[in-house]
Amino acid sequence: MKTYLLILPIALLVTFGQLLVKWRAGSVGNVLVSSVPQSFAKFVADPVNLFAYAAGFVANLGWLYVVTKLPLTIAFPVYMGVTFTMVLLGGWLFLGETLSVAKIAAVLLIMGGIVLAVSTDA
Repeated sequence: MKTYLLILPIALLVTFGQLLVKWRAGSVGNVLVSSVPQSFAKFVADPVNLFAYAAGFVANLGWLYVVTKLPLTIAFPVYMGVTFTMVLLGGWLFLGETLSVAKIAAVLLIMGGIVLAVSTDA
């Protein structure tokens, strides 16, 4: 069970990076420049986005460790489910995105699946 907890900081870093990118896309991405390459360069060179990419890189290093300790058929679904849940909640809390009954039901189903998968693997 302890090894499964290693997925949480990885999911948190990925979620953090995704929320930062989305937040900056709203401000940097709306700046009109003359071409798509210039817009892309401006977005990629943004220090906040660079920080988000760094968080993703650190998460990937952690992921390399996790896949040496857990079966991929368990680790990846748990990682995806936890990340999906965190992004959904983060988008609602920090970006003001809508949270519907359907989304809440989806998260509950995903979490139920994670609990079922982890408990049957032990």
